[in-house]
Formats: sequence, C-alpha cells, structure tokens
Amino acid sequence: MATRTLHGALIPALQQFLQRLDTQHRIESGHYFPAMQHIEPRIGAGVALLDRDHDDIHAHIEALIGTGRGFHQAVTAGAIDADDRLRRLAETLDLARPDLARHLDDEEDIVIPLIALHGDPLADSIQAEH
Repeated sequence: MATRTLHGALIPALQQFLQRLDTQHRIESGHYFPAMQHIEPRIGAGVALLDRDHDDIHAHIEALIGTGRGFHQAVTAGAIDADDRLRRLAETLDLARPDLARHLDDEEDIVIPLIALHGDPLADSIQAEH
C-alpha cells in the first residue's frame, strides 16, 4: 500500500483511537474508579494500579501524537522521509502494545469481577440525572 494511501486511512483512525482512549481513561479515573473504591474499599491497591497504568499509557499517547504528527507532516509536505516517519510511528505503536494489553488484563482482573458482583457503580447516579 502506498504511503499516501495508508496515511489517508491511518491518521484519522489513530486520532480517533487516541481521543477515545484518553476520554475513557479520564472517565474511569475521575468517576468509575472512585465509585468502585467507595463500593469496595478493599480494591484501593487495584485502583492505584489502574491509575498507574493510565499514567503509563498517557505517555504512550503523547508519543503516538508526536510520531503521528511527524508522519502526517512528512506525507503532506511530500518529504522524502515519509516512509521513515511511518516506521517510527509503527515502532511507537509496538512500544505501546504491551502496556495497553497489560492494562486490559488488569481491568479484567479488577473491574469486571466488581461489576459482576455489584453492577455498574454509576448506574444510580446516571438514573438520578434522568
């Protein structure tokens, strides 16, 4: 696939993924995790772990924004290093993958069992708003 064609599909998908990931983490850290800890105070260490995961992933988000921007600028400028910028973006994605996978595993181990036992911790507050 030509670099320019890949760029046309990749950059919008990357932007959407990073925006949704950041939004999801803000909602979890700002609302869900405190509500879960209120329901089940014993998961404090688990919530702290998930928040540390978010910090680690945020560093990857910043790196992906930078390398994605570099790739985008190289392609739109017709720069000769566009393929190299694409390789850097791929390497940055590869570096993020283990932390993202670990975080999903952590959430499955901590969050899913709690929701299975107690339901959605924000359900009452959401219903109260409507």
